[in-house]
Amino acid sequence: MYAALGSRVPAATCRNQPVHHALGCVYLFTRRFDDSLAEFELALRLNPNFSLAQGYYGLALSYCGRWEEGNVAARRALRLSPRDPFSAVYYGIAAYANFVGRNYDEAIRLSRDSLRQRSDFVGAHRVLTSAAGMAGKTDIATAASQEIRRAQPNISLAWIAGQMPIKLEADREHYLEGFRRAGLG
Repeated sequence: MYAALGSRVPAATCRNQPVHHALGCVYLFTRRFDDSLAEFELALRLNPNFSLAQGYYGLALSYCGRWEEGNVAARRALRLSPRDPFSAVYYGIAAYANFVGRNYDEAIRLSRDSLRQRSDFVGAHRVLTSAAGMAGKTDIATAASQEIRRAQPNISLAWIAGQMPIKLEADREHYLEGFRRAGLG
């Protein structure tokens, strides 16, 4: 379905930044990383203040292992629209970027900021769980592991490995190791 949508849009001629944002998301979650980054970059060239594209661009960069750039993009989204309904997502993206960069305490802090705004945000629960596991913060990891099972009952290492569009195998294994250390088997 996603591939069919992507092939029907004349992206090169479209000047509608939400279309490019949507295509960036489709390409990201179908693991067409270069196409995803190109669509987000085009959306942001058309409108540099498009906070949603800025945030998801940060996610795409982070999934591609470019965590420092991803962190900058997520924080730019927060600065552009601090009261945005998606700000919990932007905090979660910044948390994931910091996790990839092995800044576990910052990833934990940002995950908690995200969850304060939206307690059901599964992405922030996942980052909190894995970051606490990697940081050796057993109490936080145990509580986060219980919460992630409540927020996402089908969570498993196999689900994470198969569904999370993480480009680099080393980053995927790093993320999975955090869940293992947090007690998710």
